[in-house]
Amino acid sequence: MLKLMELRKVIKILSDYDIQFDYASGGKHTGKFYKGGKSFPVKCHGRKTEMLTYALKGLIKKFNLPKDTFDG
Repeated sequence: MLKLMELRKVIKILSDYDIQFDYASGGKHTGKFYKGGKSFPVKCHGRKTEMLTYALKGLIKKFNLPKDTFDG
C-alpha cells in the first residue's frame, strides 16, 4: 500500500531506474521527472514536499515501474 513520501526520497529511489528530476522545468513551483521522451510533472516546494499517493501511482504507470517501487 502506498503512503505519502518526501520528494527527496522519491528522487533517490527513481535515480536507481535512471529517472532524473529537474526543478528548473515545469514552472515556478513544479519540477519534472524525466527519462527518454517521457516526463511527469509534480508540484514541489523544496525537497521535503510530500508526494501524494496519486502522484506515486502516476509515476509507476508513466515509467512502467514495478508496483512495489515505493513500498517500505
